[in-house]
Amino acid sequence: MKLRGLSITLLLLMAMIGMAQEPPRDLRHWVSFKTQYVSIKDGYNYGLAHNGLNLAGTYSLTSTSEKNVFSYETEIAFGANYKQGVGLAWTFKPFDFFYGFRLNNNPDLTLILGPYLAGNYRWHLYPELQSGHMLWFSSYEIGPELWASVPLDQRLLTISVASSLFALNSRPQSSPESYFYSLTFNDFVSNVHSNMKAGSIDVYQHFQIQLALSNINRRFRIGYGFEYQGYSKDPKYQYLTHSVNLIWQVGNKEKN
Repeated sequence: MKLRGLSITLLLLMAMIGMAQEPPRDLRHWVSFKTQYVSIKDGYNYGLAHNGLNLAGTYSLTSTSEKNVFSYETEIAFGANYKQGVGLAWTFKPFDFFYGFRLNNNPDLTLILGPYLAGNYRWHLYPELQSGHMLWFSSYEIGPELWASVPLDQRLLTISVASSLFALNSRPQSSPESYFYSLTFNDFVSNVHSNMKAGSIDVYQHFQIQLALSNINRRFRIGYGFEYQGYSKDPKYQYLTHSVNLIWQVGNKEKN
């Protein structure tokens, strides 16, 4: 027991020494407001494509060192869309983690590559077509993500590209046909975690690209985002957005 305790103590000391020797990390907090043009096509909703507008709010954190970058992001959005009657849509992304490694030391083009892990929930209601029945699509996914930074005179262009490789997805098990429906808080939570099925890129595709431009010494950025989410098994599902993003750095830069 004493030997085991000594071993644990030595491991903790080594970990603390390693952390003390690690270069300081640059910690930043960001908030953003997005206006999104959205197109939703769901096989459970007669395959109709509903187009409309979403408003979204995002919080993100980035922790950067000379060799790697860690980021966390969460987002919530709500909107209305139209085709044959009004549709309502809610989106919640509880987490999006990214851990990337610097690929080069070129100040004119910084490249960072690594894996991301994210969860996405989407709820849809079509009162004039499906009464009060809820449709949804959710995913827990992993895949590669690439960041690039390019100085442009006194401005900085940042680009991120991500694509899913493997996911767990939830969809309704059948088309809503009964007169009974329920829209309690428990339904919103339990539905998106039900009937989870695993799939790779042959079943589920999620592609995202984000562009942002800022003055190098300013806290404000303006950006553009494109996102496509598709489920290829019947009934098929497609979700596509174009967004204009207004992004602010909040608080002061921190060193840890």
